[in-house]
Amino acid sequence: MSEINYAALEGHIAGGKPSPVYLITGDEGYLRRRSLKQLKEAFMPTFMPEFNYTEFDGSTCSVDEIAAAAELLPMMTDRRMVVVKDLDAAAIGAEQYRKLETLLGSLYDTCVLIFFNVSVKASAKSGDKQGAMRSLIKKAGTVVNCKTPSPAEITDILLAAAKEIGARISRADAAYLTERCGTDITNLLSELHKLHSLCGGQITRAAIDGNTTQSVDVKAYLLASNVIADKRRDAYQVMEELFDERTEPVAVLAIMSGAFIDLYRAKLASAQRKTADDMAALFGEEYKGKEKRLGFSFRDCRRYPVALLCRWCTLLCETDAALKSSRVDGRILMEKLLAEMFAAAEVTR
Repeated sequence: MSEINYAALEGHIAGGKPSPVYLITGDEGYLRRRSLKQLKEAFMPTFMPEFNYTEFDGSTCSVDEIAAAAELLPMMTDRRMVVVKDLDAAAIGAEQYRKLETLLGSLYDTCVLIFFNVSVKASAKSGDKQGAMRSLIKKAGTVVNCKTPSPAEITDILLAAAKEIGARISRADAAYLTERCGTDITNLLSELHKLHSLCGGQITRAAIDGNTTQSVDVKAYLLASNVIADKRRDAYQVMEELFDERTEPVAVLAIMSGAFIDLYRAKLASAQRKTADDMAALFGEEYKGKEKRLGFSFRDCRRYPVALLCRWCTLLCETDAALKSSRVDGRILMEKLLAEMFAAAEVTR
């Protein structure tokens, strides 16, 4: 039938006719949970739910149990609902998988069957069981793909949440909250509720700065930005904060590396007279929601020769290997990395 994103789910539900089967998947856990809640509220029988609703743990149940529940006639209502959490099709045997294929190809409108990924992410690749299951569900029903929303979509979610709890926040400040605290919606909603309880009325930029903590992602990216801008004192101060918060050096390095890879790619793209839009189109989902940062990379890359960017990337790669194989303290390795990166930039000046 179809594959839709979270934003389209409300319109799908408004149509009033449920699909016989759903797969709720994607990167964003909050949106997955929200999608299941919405489908339950819309289509779960309210009459005698103890007889018309069944929930399975997909890691322990058999396909036979799922089929028996899905084929059971509803009691004194139009339909029943069956929810299966975290069924990993790749982990079940060949015979059970054939039964799953048969079930998905022969569903009736007397049941709404929902496969919900709490932790297992269904593969979009063709050729494996999980990807094939996704294709079967897409053909027989609806796949709800809760992929990471764009910054604008996250801002809309925050504004809607603020309205629900009676908080007031401008669109600009809601966007700023995302820039400061990261894109994890569960964390953002927690920060929003905290700010509402503290402010009572209007949530201001000053309140956000004074009462929220920058996410690790934001701080690590800020660390990279300070290196690029040759702000040594600021770079070491951010690193100090990250270590004080007991952030794993490998996690910091991964985000830093992304920033420098973006810079290197932007430099090569600019040499070929390509734009940030060209680069975003080439790499697809990798840069969704990161258009602003990509623009900064194209702006900054003009100031640095390719040789320096290559040297920086080499240092990052060497440090990554050392962090994963050496017994040297990670803090020492990271401080050494910063010193070497600043020294490499000094040589080119």
